[in-house]
Amino acid sequence: MKNSLKALFILPVVILTVFAADLFRLNLERLMKAYAYIAQFSYEKPKTNLFYAAVEGMTAGLDPHSRFLDPATLRTLREDQSGKFYGLGISITSINGKITIMQVLKGTPAEKAGLLVGDAIVKVDGKSIIGYTSTEAVKVLRGPKGTKVKIEVEREGYKKPLEFIIERAEIPLNSVRYAFMWNSEIGYIALNSFAIKSDEEIHSALKKLKEQGMKYLILDLRGNGGGALNAAVEICDEFLLPPQVIVSTRGRTPESYMVYKAKKSGQYEDLPLAILVNQYSASASEITAGAIQDHRRGLIVGTRTFGKGLVQTLYPLSEDTALALTTAKYYTPSGKCIQKPFTNWITYFWGIYSADYDKTPGGITPDVKIKLQLLKELAARMRGKGLFFRWANLFVNDKRPVSREFLPIIKMEKPGHFKIDKKLLADFLKFAKENGVKYTKKELKEALSDIEFELKYEITNLLWGLEAGTKVLLDNDKTFLKAVELKAKAEEMVDEYLRSTEK
Repeated sequence: MKNSLKALFILPVVILTVFAADLFRLNLERLMKAYAYIAQFSYEKPKTNLFYAAVEGMTAGLDPHSRFLDPATLRTLREDQSGKFYGLGISITSINGKITIMQVLKGTPAEKAGLLVGDAIVKVDGKSIIGYTSTEAVKVLRGPKGTKVKIEVEREGYKKPLEFIIERAEIPLNSVRYAFMWNSEIGYIALNSFAIKSDEEIHSALKKLKEQGMKYLILDLRGNGGGALNAAVEICDEFLLPPQVIVSTRGRTPESYMVYKAKKSGQYEDLPLAILVNQYSASASEITAGAIQDHRRGLIVGTRTFGKGLVQTLYPLSEDTALALTTAKYYTPSGKCIQKPFTNWITYFWGIYSADYDKTPGGITPDVKIKLQLLKELAARMRGKGLFFRWANLFVNDKRPVSREFLPIIKMEKPGHFKIDKKLLADFLKFAKENGVKYTKKELKEALSDIEFELKYEITNLLWGLEAGTKVLLDNDKTFLKAVELKAKAEEMVDEYLRSTEK
């Protein structure tokens, strides 16, 4: 009887296995037939590579982050994770539909060619890029080392676009965007992404700030969409004592069950810590925030994080294409799943702005919640048109009526310590009206402080650089200022943490 039951149990398994193999072969044959029919008989010539389209179709029914990586996307991913890319050496943004240069890095091909902050790139290799997003523009501006790219830029004061032919070179892609002392005791580090060398950059920044007297660290992970898992683990290891769990992964296969722990005792386990997060903090950022929060090692301040806790494994399909497939999920040390549910694309990506977002599972809920800080409507409209940057760029280049009177005075001040004079404000408002911005007296009164702040920030950026501009931003940043206010609480937390881990 026992053997009969065993046989009955095994038989369906064998049948199912055979059936699955047959179904796989059948579907593969169907796919090849469809491919051949489209390639040979379709009246419309395929607009995309049929192989690319087929793989994209197969991933469409999976989670939102499993996807096919074409050569350009795969190259960008590898560059981001390696901490370097081949390009021109500029930071860009889209203003009024034009890709505008916001920063020219020193010693790069862009600086040597003579590109300037404020230049609007309108053509790349003879093709218009007006209307491109920053991401789309990056794809055409980057390329293999040593290759040349022809760009045309519009520049204030010139009637016709200027043409540049620039040879691409290696550009370092630093994860640590800023690392400086806010005051004599508080250090600030802004981390853009988690790349292969991020832990080295963080370690170097921590060492520099400690030598300058840092007694409290504010680590800014806002807008950090994540990156390499190992970088997050190494960074957490700077602040956690071994053998505390940092993160674990769980998936369908036994190999996907992994536990990552702190391994080293360093210099920063006793450093009071606050981490800033927002709705754009995801993946490795959430691993870091979750580990620090679960061990009560520091404070998490800001808004609820995105909720992307998926392990992505790259499977090569050819030399220059790959499949990014979700193979597991991330769990915080307490066992909380970081990944939020997926119902549809709209709620998944735009639900972060919903009033009910805090009630959904997944993500990291801050210890101290801060409401989103929004510009008043008039100031937001002005920023949307790029007016603050455009006016400030003209002003610092001595091309506004008030430049001669006020530029020398502002340059004599310490970065960010000047005031926006009434004449400066009036000149900007005239510029705004010339560019189609209409407003009432009430709207202007409500937005006045925001307008003055935005002008101060842009002028500081252009005269003294992005770090000086960032310090001005932090002066008006409610999340950062709340973290500063919580310094004593962070000190209490680290004392309790160290007592709880004593043997």
